[in-house]
Parts: sequence; structure tokens; C-alpha cells
Amino acid sequence: MIRINLLPREEMSTQRSVTMPDLGTFAPLVLVLVAAATISLGFLYQTQQISTLETIIAEEEAESRRLAPEIAKIKRLNEQRQDLNDRLDVITRLDSDRYFRVHLLDELNRSLPGYMWITRCEDLGGDSYAVEGVTFSNFLVSDFLQNVANSPYFASVDLLVSEKGDIDDVQVVKFRARAHAVRKPATADVFEG
Repeated sequence: MIRINLLPREEMSTQRSVTMPDLGTFAPLVLVLVAAATISLGFLYQTQQISTLETIIAEEEAESRRLAPEIAKIKRLNEQRQDLNDRLDVITRLDSDRYFRVHLLDELNRSLPGYMWITRCEDLGGDSYAVEGVTFSNFLVSDFLQNVANSPYFASVDLLVSEKGDIDDVQVVKFRARAHAVRKPATADVFEG
């Protein structure tokens, strides 16, 4: 069948051809959509992580509040333990010095020549001791100082004062000396009666 179109040329329908656009024109749009999807997924993931961490933090804070009295009790017990250890250290130190001081006094007694008396012996700290006494002669004071200097328990002895005095109308020599003690090992600190 033959078709005849009587319409003028301007009004004639033209055949239209449909062509597909080039794939390269859609590439930027696809990249933008992929980037937006990636950002959206990252945002959702991070939001979920933040929510999970906030839940964990809330649980840990609740646990911390629940354990606060027990933590305070442990802290108080640690302070009491430290105080007790400090006291035990003082007792141990005093106990270790117990025999040492007995030896020092015994050594001072052995160093005394006849007719000499010690009136005072004072711990000055740092293994230094002050000794005061009376006798009838400076020679006896010299003998005492020499005996103390020769003792294995004293490193040195210094005469500080030697002066004449009276006790019940008897002339005496009063003296004051400083002696520096030497600590021996603990096995040597056992008292030898």
C-alpha cells in the first residue's frame, strides 16, 4: 500500500531518530552518587559507633559510681597499711639500735678509770654522743679519752670542756666530750655479758 501525504512540506511529520547519549556524560553523575553514598554510609557508621561508645561510657560511669565506696575503702586501707608499715619501721630501727646502745654504754663504762663518774650521756643523733662526767684529775680525763678512742665502738672522741668545780666542798674536774660511734654488723651487736 502506498501512502501519499498531501500536507505541505513544512507540516509533514519528520521521522525522528532516537539516539542514546554517550556513557561519558553520565560518569560525573555516577561518581557524585557513589561519593554521596560512601559519605552517607560513613556517617551512619560513625553515628552508630558514637552511640555504642556513649552507651559503654554510661555503663562504666554507673559501674564507677557503684564501686566508689569500695574504692574509698581500699584507699583508706592502703593509707592504714602505710601508717602501720611506718610504725613497724620505727620499731625495727629502734630494736636494731637496742643492743648497739647497750654496747656503747658498756664500752664507756669499761673505758672509765678509777675515781671517774659519768653524769650524763646524750644521743646527739647521727651516731654522735655527748658525755659529761666528773673526776679528781685532768690525767684521769686524758686516760678516759684515750680509752674511748681505742675502743672498737668509737671512731673518735673530742674534749669540749674541762674545768675545775666543787661538789660538797671537794675540788673536782668537770668535763664534757663528744664521741662518734661506729656501728658494727648486726651479728656483733649481741650483748656479751
